[in-house]
Amino acid sequence: MEAKDWARILVEIRKSLIKIFTILVISIIVSFPFTASIIQFVIDELYPRPLLSTEEIQRISEELQKSADNLKNASATDALQELRKISKLISPYAGPVVLTPLEVLVLSIKISIAIGIASVIPYIIFLASRALKSRGLFKTSTIYYVISSLILFFVGVIYGFFILKIIIQFLHNITVSQGVIPLYSLAEFVNFALFMIFIFGFFFQIPVVMVFLTRNRIVQYETIKYYRRHCYVLFFVISAIVTPTVDVFTQTMLAIPMILLFEFGLLFSKIFSPAQS
Repeated sequence: MEAKDWARILVEIRKSLIKIFTILVISIIVSFPFTASIIQFVIDELYPRPLLSTEEIQRISEELQKSADNLKNASATDALQELRKISKLISPYAGPVVLTPLEVLVLSIKISIAIGIASVIPYIIFLASRALKSRGLFKTSTIYYVISSLILFFVGVIYGFFILKIIIQFLHNITVSQGVIPLYSLAEFVNFALFMIFIFGFFFQIPVVMVFLTRNRIVQYETIKYYRRHCYVLFFVISAIVTPTVDVFTQTMLAIPMILLFEFGLLFSKIFSPAQS
């Protein structure tokens, strides 16, 4: 290649990097004011709080009144015991705690950066597909993969959201059953919740990846079919690593959808395989 060809390539790369950086910065700035709503939504929907019935409210009221009466003439030791009872009584209904003054700000910045990265990924995929097409290495349309990927991602996020509610409540019940007062860090809780939700969305991309690999002759359909059982075992291993609990139920709730998605991907790979078309 001549010097002018390399210069043209460098100019194109620079233009692309500037556009990527611009999209990233704009997305971060625009999304930052909405991070507070995202954090509040996660706390409202996923934070484990027991349901308050009329009987439960009456019981708490009586316990608090009893502790208040005991504190009036209590010694230092007895007062400490009563305060511990009060803390244990009301802690299940309190929200997460903030451990550092900058915790909320740092959490908001992290969320906005994650949104910015997610916003710039489609443009990067477009650039990569265009580069591959220009070299004859990518022969299919990108739009179908993008649409399918987005649909499956949102389905995975919704599924993960409801499964995560079960997981968090299960972990919370274990903590409470041990007589421990649960005090969750706001940043740790929100980071954990969002990470797990997006993990589900990520794993729901399995059919798209399989069709992409077979359609573009990167992997043969027969090869994927041959290693089907190996993939099943791999899915359970991944579920055991990703999920925060060691119970079989939680791991199965992630592994089973992965297996079903793999089978759908296998079916569509056969239908759209170049050898079959």
